[in-house]
Amino acid sequence: MKYQSEPKYAQTFRIEFGNCRDVKMLFVGCFVLLAFSSLVVPKTIAQDLVGDLKQYPHQIVFESYDTDNWELFVMNADGSDRRKLTSTKGLHELYPQVSPDGTKICFLGDTYVDGVVNRSVYLMDIDGSNRIKIADQSRQPCWSPDSSKIAYVKQEFKKFNVADYVSKGMFFYDVKTKKTTEHPNPAIHHLYNLTWPDKNWILSTVHGGMGFGHAIIAIEVDGDKVIDLKISGCRPCASPSGKQITWSQNDHTVSVADLVLNADSARVEKIRVLAQSKTLHLYHPDFSPTGDYVTYSSGTGGRVAASGPGTFTQVAEMIGVRGPWDIYIKRVDGHGEALRLTKDPKLSNKESEWLPRKAK
Repeated sequence: MKYQSEPKYAQTFRIEFGNCRDVKMLFVGCFVLLAFSSLVVPKTIAQDLVGDLKQYPHQIVFESYDTDNWELFVMNADGSDRRKLTSTKGLHELYPQVSPDGTKICFLGDTYVDGVVNRSVYLMDIDGSNRIKIADQSRQPCWSPDSSKIAYVKQEFKKFNVADYVSKGMFFYDVKTKKTTEHPNPAIHHLYNLTWPDKNWILSTVHGGMGFGHAIIAIEVDGDKVIDLKISGCRPCASPSGKQITWSQNDHTVSVADLVLNADSARVEKIRVLAQSKTLHLYHPDFSPTGDYVTYSSGTGGRVAASGPGTFTQVAEMIGVRGPWDIYIKRVDGHGEALRLTKDPKLSNKESEWLPRKAK
């Protein structure tokens, strides 16, 4: 038989990979490598998130119903080292709001005298000391970006109503001078969940007031201008940079969007869904100090009956209503699954807020 010359492709193969023995060794090596790699369990996205949060230097403060009393608690970003920040019988502490400079916390306190509820705004240092009351029959406080003032709304009627939107007017408390002034717009009515992203604008939900049915609006800090941000839902929270907003788009969805603010206008762009649930309600979102994460509370929705001192019958997401809720965290880009930080829903863990620096 006449010998045929080696095909060009075979020459190339021999030049690239060597002789037959070398090729066999190469395939054996690849097989061993693949078999070994199959024994190595890759890190999941959830594991990566836990690892990142263990290194994250910021803590979370939140409300929880403990031993028949609403108290404020602090935990690490991964949910570890849960501890009480307050322990005050006779006063129910709720709705913590941390100053941007990380030195103080304002919050709501409910007291009961002869069965009459008085919900007030309080102020204290980040470690819980030096507590003072700054306003009676008031609700929904938030901080100015420079930590110098606290904005809040007044209770609409003399008799307390747990519905969060039953408010009228807006007021500013100066932390340094301890003086209170009223917002210049007399039409302010039925606001709840204020957030103050920059010197020009305060954002809020409005429900059945100021010519709106239900909307998220931007209110000029020093004037009468009001702008409809044209996003459905409620409970807005601006990022520390003032360039993003997160809110409950509906009962089952938390969304994030870009926030564009200047002296004359306010608008929302590029809306994206952050977290969703088919069955649970998702509310109270809040940005971490670096803007990398959003925490939110989640649990069963609907009307919940009062179940202990300081609790009320209303929908579960409202302040002072004890629903079976826990706090979750998710990356702001929406990547990966959410991580559950608290694991005892009977305590009604809600209203998370981030601490820019560690509370001692």
